[in-house]
Amino acid sequence: MARNEVSTLKKGLLVLELVKQRRGITLREVIDELKLSKSTAFRILTTLEEMGYVYKLQTQYFIHHKMFCESFEKRSEMDWAALRSVYQVAKELQMSTYIGKVDGTDLVMTQVLHAPYQESADEEIGNRSKLHQSALGKVILANLGDDSLASIFDKLSLEKATKNTFQDSQLFRYHLKAIQEDGYAFDDEERIVGIRCVAIPVFRNQEVIAALAIAAPAEQISRSNIKHIATKLHAGSKAITKEIETLVNID
Repeated sequence: MARNEVSTLKKGLLVLELVKQRRGITLREVIDELKLSKSTAFRILTTLEEMGYVYKLQTQYFIHHKMFCESFEKRSEMDWAALRSVYQVAKELQMSTYIGKVDGTDLVMTQVLHAPYQESADEEIGNRSKLHQSALGKVILANLGDDSLASIFDKLSLEKATKNTFQDSQLFRYHLKAIQEDGYAFDDEERIVGIRCVAIPVFRNQEVIAALAIAAPAEQISRSNIKHIATKLHAGSKAITKEIETLVNID
Protein backbone atom coordinates (compact mmCIF):
# COMPACT_ATOMS: atom_id res chain seq x y z
CA MET A 1 0.00 0.00 0.00
CA ALA A 2 1.40 3.38 -1.01
CA ARG A 3 2.28 5.90 1.70
CA ASN A 4 -0.45 8.32 0.63
CA GLU A 5 -3.02 5.50 0.77
CA VAL A 6 -1.93 4.63 4.31
CA SER A 7 -2.23 8.30 5.27
CA THR A 8 -5.75 8.51 3.84
CA LEU A 9 -6.78 5.32 5.64
CA LYS A 10 -5.41 6.66 8.92
CA LYS A 11 -7.32 9.93 8.49
CA GLY A 12 -10.50 8.01 7.68
CA LEU A 13 -10.19 5.90 10.82
CA LEU A 14 -9.55 9.01 12.92
CA VAL A 15 -12.67 10.66 11.49
CA LEU A 16 -14.72 7.51 12.12
CA GLU A 17 -13.53 7.32 15.72
CA LEU A 18 -14.27 11.02 16.27
CA VAL A 19 -17.83 10.66 14.93
CA LYS A 20 -18.31 7.66 17.20
CA GLN A 21 -17.13 9.55 20.27
CA ARG A 22 -19.01 12.78 19.69
CA ARG A 23 -22.46 11.35 18.81
CA GLY A 24 -23.21 14.18 16.42
CA ILE A 25 -20.48 16.27 14.86
CA THR A 26 -20.37 18.85 12.09
CA LEU A 27 -17.96 19.09 9.18
CA ARG A 28 -16.42 22.21 10.70
CA GLU A 29 -15.83 20.43 14.01
CA VAL A 30 -14.09 17.54 12.23
CA ILE A 31 -11.88 20.02 10.38
CA ASP A 32 -10.94 21.86 13.56
CA GLU A 33 -10.48 18.77 15.73
CA LEU A 34 -8.28 16.82 13.32
CA LYS A 35 -6.65 19.77 11.54
CA LEU A 36 -7.84 18.56 8.13
CA SER A 37 -8.52 20.60 5.04
CA LYS A 38 -12.17 21.16 4.21
CA SER A 39 -11.92 19.09 1.02
CA THR A 40 -10.25 16.16 2.81
CA ALA A 41 -12.73 16.12 5.70
CA PHE A 42 -15.70 16.40 3.33
CA ARG A 43 -14.37 13.61 1.09
CA ILE A 44 -13.81 11.26 4.02
CA LEU A 45 -17.21 11.93 5.59
CA THR A 46 -18.95 11.52 2.23
CA THR A 47 -17.17 8.21 1.63
CA LEU A 48 -18.07 6.94 5.12
CA GLU A 49 -21.67 7.99 4.54
CA GLU A 50 -21.82 6.24 1.15
CA MET A 51 -20.41 3.06 2.71
CA GLY A 52 -22.98 3.16 5.50
CA TYR A 53 -20.60 3.72 8.41
CA VAL A 54 -22.05 7.14 9.26
CA TYR A 55 -25.25 8.99 8.48
CA LYS A 56 -26.03 12.69 8.29
CA LEU A 57 -28.91 14.51 9.97
CA GLN A 58 -29.15 18.20 9.15
CA THR A 59 -25.50 19.33 9.51
CA GLN A 60 -24.35 16.65 11.94
CA TYR A 61 -22.84 13.21 11.37
CA PHE A 62 -23.61 10.14 13.48
CA ILE A 63 -22.20 6.63 13.65
CA HIS A 64 -24.21 3.72 12.24
CA HIS A 65 -24.08 1.42 15.25
CA LYS A 66 -25.60 -1.49 13.36
CA MET A 67 -22.45 -1.69 11.25
CA PHE A 68 -20.56 -2.67 14.39
CA CYS A 69 -23.23 -4.65 16.24
CA GLU A 70 -23.44 -8.37 15.49
CA SER A 71 -26.60 -8.70 17.55
CA PHE A 72 -28.60 -6.36 15.31
CA GLU A 73 -31.97 -7.97 14.74
CA LYS A 74 -32.52 -8.18 11.00
CA ARG A 75 -35.78 -10.08 11.29
CA SER A 76 -37.30 -7.55 13.63
CA GLU A 77 -36.12 -4.72 11.37
CA MET A 78 -37.92 -6.17 8.36
CA ASP A 79 -41.15 -6.77 10.27
CA TRP A 80 -41.31 -3.25 11.68
CA ALA A 81 -40.43 -1.80 8.29
CA ALA A 82 -43.45 -3.62 6.87
CA LEU A 83 -45.86 -1.41 8.79
CA ARG A 84 -47.72 0.93 6.44
CA SER A 85 -49.64 3.09 8.93
CA VAL A 86 -46.52 5.07 9.77
CA TYR A 87 -46.32 6.32 6.17
CA GLN A 88 -49.69 8.01 6.57
CA VAL A 89 -48.51 9.71 9.75
CA ALA A 90 -45.39 11.02 8.02
CA LYS A 91 -47.29 12.30 5.00
CA GLU A 92 -49.91 14.00 7.15
CA LEU A 93 -47.43 15.78 9.42
CA GLN A 94 -44.79 16.31 6.71
CA MET A 95 -41.94 15.72 9.14
CA SER A 96 -39.36 12.98 9.57
CA THR A 97 -41.09 10.12 11.37
CA TYR A 98 -39.62 7.39 13.56
CA ILE A 99 -40.54 4.22 15.41
CA GLY A 100 -38.18 3.03 18.13
CA LYS A 101 -38.10 0.32 20.78
CA VAL A 102 -36.13 -0.58 23.89
CA ASP A 103 -33.08 -2.81 23.91
CA GLY A 104 -31.48 -2.80 27.34
CA THR A 105 -30.82 0.85 28.12
CA ASP A 106 -30.81 1.81 24.44
CA LEU A 107 -33.46 3.16 22.10
CA VAL A 108 -33.20 1.32 18.77
CA MET A 109 -34.71 2.74 15.59
CA THR A 110 -36.97 0.22 13.87
CA GLN A 111 -38.47 2.48 11.21
CA VAL A 112 -37.38 5.84 9.78
CA LEU A 113 -39.10 7.93 7.11
CA HIS A 114 -37.92 11.16 5.53
CA ALA A 115 -39.47 13.31 2.79
CA PRO A 116 -41.07 12.40 0.42
CA TYR A 117 -42.13 9.61 2.83
CA GLN A 118 -42.37 6.93 0.17
CA GLU A 119 -39.74 4.48 1.35
CA SER A 120 -37.95 3.48 4.53
CA ALA A 121 -34.56 5.02 5.32
CA ASP A 122 -33.07 1.56 5.84
CA GLU A 123 -29.59 2.93 6.48
CA GLU A 124 -30.83 4.50 9.73
CA ILE A 125 -32.72 1.46 11.01
CA GLY A 126 -30.82 -0.07 13.90
CA ASN A 127 -29.25 3.20 15.04
CA ARG A 128 -29.02 3.50 18.81
CA SER A 129 -29.10 6.19 21.45
CA LYS A 130 -29.57 6.14 25.22
CA LEU A 131 -33.20 5.99 26.35
CA HIS A 132 -33.08 9.20 28.37
CA GLN A 133 -31.72 11.29 25.50
CA SER A 134 -34.80 11.45 23.25
CA ALA A 135 -38.57 11.82 23.32
CA LEU A 136 -38.88 8.29 21.92
CA GLY A 137 -36.97 6.75 24.80
CA LYS A 138 -38.54 8.96 27.45
CA VAL A 139 -42.13 8.19 26.46
CA ILE A 140 -41.42 4.45 26.58
CA LEU A 141 -39.81 4.74 30.01
CA ALA A 142 -42.74 6.82 31.25
CA ASN A 143 -45.20 4.08 30.34
CA LEU A 144 -43.33 1.05 31.63
CA GLY A 145 -44.50 -0.86 34.69
CA ASP A 146 -42.73 -0.10 37.96
CA ASP A 147 -40.66 -3.28 37.95
CA SER A 148 -39.49 -2.86 34.35
CA LEU A 149 -38.66 0.80 34.92
CA ALA A 150 -36.72 0.04 38.10
CA SER A 151 -34.73 -2.64 36.31
CA ILE A 152 -33.71 -0.23 33.54
CA PHE A 153 -32.94 2.60 35.97
CA ASP A 154 -30.53 0.34 37.82
CA LYS A 155 -28.45 0.12 34.63
CA LEU A 156 -29.15 3.51 33.05
CA SER A 157 -26.32 6.04 33.15
CA LEU A 158 -27.53 9.52 32.29
CA GLU A 159 -24.90 10.24 29.66
CA LYS A 160 -24.94 13.74 28.23
CA ALA A 161 -25.64 14.13 24.50
CA THR A 162 -26.15 17.92 24.55
CA LYS A 163 -26.29 20.60 27.22
CA ASN A 164 -30.06 20.00 27.42
CA THR A 165 -29.87 16.28 28.25
CA PHE A 166 -31.27 15.25 31.64
CA GLN A 167 -28.49 14.27 34.05
CA ASP A 168 -30.24 14.56 37.42
CA SER A 169 -31.84 11.18 38.20
CA GLN A 170 -34.47 12.55 40.58
CA LEU A 171 -35.56 15.33 38.23
CA PHE A 172 -35.68 12.82 35.39
CA ARG A 173 -38.07 10.60 37.38
CA TYR A 174 -40.38 13.59 37.97
CA HIS A 175 -40.13 14.38 34.27
CA LEU A 176 -41.25 10.84 33.38
CA LYS A 177 -44.30 11.19 35.63
CA ALA A 178 -45.26 14.40 33.82
CA ILE A 179 -44.85 12.64 30.48
CA GLN A 180 -47.14 9.82 31.56
CA GLU A 181 -49.79 12.34 32.62
CA ASP A 182 -49.47 14.38 29.41
CA GLY A 183 -49.52 11.33 27.17
CA TYR A 184 -46.57 12.49 25.08
CA ALA A 185 -42.88 13.39 25.42
CA PHE A 186 -41.08 16.44 24.09
CA ASP A 187 -37.37 16.41 23.29
CA ASP A 188 -36.09 19.99 23.29
CA GLU A 189 -32.69 19.57 21.59
CA GLU A 190 -31.76 16.96 24.19
CA ARG A 191 -30.07 14.53 21.79
CA ILE A 192 -29.23 16.73 18.81
CA VAL A 193 -28.69 20.47 18.93
CA GLY A 194 -31.18 22.22 16.66
CA ILE A 195 -33.62 19.28 16.53
CA ARG A 196 -36.85 18.93 18.50
CA CYS A 197 -38.94 15.78 18.75
CA VAL A 198 -42.43 14.82 19.90
CA ALA A 199 -43.20 11.19 20.74
CA ILE A 200 -46.11 9.09 21.94
CA PRO A 201 -46.21 5.45 23.08
CA VAL A 202 -47.29 2.49 20.96
CA PHE A 203 -49.22 -0.11 22.94
CA ARG A 204 -50.07 -3.76 22.42
CA ASN A 205 -52.24 -5.64 24.91
CA GLN A 206 -52.09 -2.52 27.11
CA GLU A 207 -48.30 -2.68 27.36
CA VAL A 208 -45.91 -0.19 25.76
CA ILE A 209 -43.88 -1.91 23.05
CA ALA A 210 -42.44 1.04 21.13
CA ALA A 211 -42.75 4.77 20.48
CA LEU A 212 -43.82 6.82 17.47
CA ALA A 213 -42.30 10.26 16.92
CA ILE A 214 -41.64 13.11 14.54
CA ALA A 215 -38.47 15.21 14.53
CA ALA A 216 -37.71 18.50 12.84
CA PRO A 217 -35.59 21.63 13.14
CA ALA A 218 -36.43 23.51 16.34
CA GLU A 219 -38.19 26.36 14.56
CA GLN A 220 -40.75 23.94 13.08
CA ILE A 221 -41.84 22.55 16.46
CA SER A 222 -42.96 25.22 18.91
CA ARG A 223 -44.67 24.79 22.24
CA SER A 224 -47.85 26.12 20.64
CA ASN A 225 -48.14 23.26 18.16
CA ILE A 226 -46.88 20.34 20.27
CA LYS A 227 -50.34 19.24 21.39
CA HIS A 228 -51.63 19.32 17.81
CA ILE A 229 -48.70 17.13 16.73
CA ALA A 230 -49.27 14.78 19.68
CA THR A 231 -52.94 14.38 18.74
CA LYS A 232 -51.98 13.36 15.22
CA LEU A 233 -49.36 10.97 16.57
CA HIS A 234 -51.86 9.36 18.95
CA ALA A 235 -54.16 8.63 16.01
CA GLY A 236 -51.20 7.16 14.16
CA SER A 237 -50.23 5.05 17.16
CA LYS A 238 -53.71 3.52 17.33
CA ALA A 239 -53.55 2.70 13.62
CA ILE A 240 -50.12 1.10 14.09
CA THR A 241 -51.38 -0.98 17.02
CA LYS A 242 -54.31 -2.20 14.95
CA GLU A 243 -51.96 -3.08 12.11
CA ILE A 244 -49.55 -4.86 14.46
CA GLU A 245 -52.39 -7.05 15.71
CA THR A 246 -52.61 -8.52 12.21
CA LEU A 247 -48.88 -9.30 12.10
CA VAL A 248 -47.56 -12.11 14.27
CA ASN A 249 -43.83 -11.50 13.72
CA ILE A 250 -43.43 -8.04 15.29
CA ASP A 251 -41.07 -8.29 18.29
